Amino acid sequence: MKNLIILFILSSFLLAKDFRVASYNVENLFDLQRSGSEYTEYIPFTKYGWNKRAFNIKVNNIAQVICDMKPDIIGLQEIESDYSLKALQIALKRCGLRMPYRAIANKKPSTVKTALLSKYPIIKKREIDPDGKLRSRNILEVLLNVAGRRLFIFVNHWKSRSGAESRRITSAKALMKRLLKLPKNSDYILLGDFNSNWDEYKTILRTPRLNDTNGITGINHILKTIKDDKLVTKFNIRWPYHYDLWLELPPEKRWSHNFFGKKSALDHIILPYGMFDNKGINYKDKTFHVFKPNYLIKRDGSIFRWQVSEKGYGKHLNRGYSDHLPIYAEFTTKPFILTTKKVEVESPSTKLEKNIAHISDLYNMPLGWKNITIPEAVVIYKKPPFAILKEPNDRAILVYKDINALRYSHKYKVLVKDLYEYRGLREITKLKVLKDLGKRYINNLLLKNFKDLNKKEYINEVVKKITGKYRDGYLYYKNGKKIKIYFKNGESIPVNNETVTLKNIRIGLYKNKPELVVE
Repeated sequence: MKNLIILFILSSFLLAKDFRVASYNVENLFDLQRSGSEYTEYIPFTKYGWNKRAFNIKVNNIAQVICDMKPDIIGLQEIESDYSLKALQIALKRCGLRMPYRAIANKKPSTVKTALLSKYPIIKKREIDPDGKLRSRNILEVLLNVAGRRLFIFVNHWKSRSGAESRRITSAKALMKRLLKLPKNSDYILLGDFNSNWDEYKTILRTPRLNDTNGITGINHILKTIKDDKLVTKFNIRWPYHYDLWLELPPEKRWSHNFFGKKSALDHIILPYGMFDNKGINYKDKTFHVFKPNYLIKRDGSIFRWQVSEKGYGKHLNRGYSDHLPIYAEFTTKPFILTTKKVEVESPSTKLEKNIAHISDLYNMPLGWKNITIPEAVVIYKKPPFAILKEPNDRAILVYKDINALRYSHKYKVLVKDLYEYRGLREITKLKVLKDLGKRYINNLLLKNFKDLNKKEYINEVVKKITGKYRDGYLYYKNGKKIKIYFKNGESIPVNNETVTLKNIRIGLYKNKPELVVE
């Protein structure tokens, strides 16, 4: 009898399967058939150049990414049709990745759809319609047979951030309603482009345009990735809560999308309690990653998306990939094994996070709520709603809105309570003055001796004086060097080739490059 038990255990491990699941928003993989719902620049065979050559290049480029990532199952977003999905499936086979099973959520005539490719057989496919309207894309539900185990995959593409949070909550509620109908021990994976951050319950409070729900969020509150205003972890997860795999990475690495320098984690793989037990299918601890080979990242750090002229509304240039990076994780039919110690998931417990730091340290910290003291910071610029704090012998940083307690040319001891980035520009959005250290002579804190203002370390500094010639949105100075210049008051824009002298001008950020801001 003992030998039979040992034989059973050994056979279970021999038959066990490890496999990789990925998610990838491929950005507008349209076919070559007119449906009437395409974006203008993707109507086939027009002046915009979406033709057979462009389609094939796009398909092969996306296939290259997936082949290099080597998933066994992949959820896809922004697939127009089964025609596009099949073309991708064939391209993957050509590069050595055979995924014979496919599904697409095509019951609703959305412009783009969710889809799935798999090495494992599909038992059943269904779609979750959040609202019965074209306002929301259907969620694809696929039941797979993985080595004799049943695995549900839910592929999501929630409303973009051009819409308020209530639109995403509609999708979240429809999904959660379906999940609660599954048996408690079901193995399932929620993945896709949720257009929400892992800590949306915090970030939404700083984004009034999105917050039409009094701070309630789809990804955190409805899908229950938080409990008592704290993120659910592997160590405390219980049914019906969920664990977001972004918490496997340090906060500064939690991004798969980069919009004008603002990095965010819009794509997710989210797991239930059943993926952390000793039955069925389980997550392999610490295997979540963002897939970002060098060819997907441009020199300036932005994602090498599919290139279309005229800021995305012109002709296809037939190069690039997607505006998202893919994400993936490993799973197994063996029991879950915890390989990591319990750590703080919301912000690292470093010396900097606990108490005192320099302003330059703020540029290397994850965004969000803080409790950091800057012992000496001088107000070298104040024009509401902005102020700039400069630490002697260190860097400067922008303060947005929360500036009432700050007086120009005064030195303060301050408590930084919230860090944010707007289109890549790092700024403080909440601070507390701990002590007014008196008035300070600021002339030696302004930028005077410079050769090239396009250095990243000059962002948020204040230039004491600069003279140059204005031409077509740039200021040319010092032997032909140039920097972008922005006049908030359009009436003050000089004529081309006019010599201008500017004083006390702050350096901002435009498309991830420094620019002078004249306010």
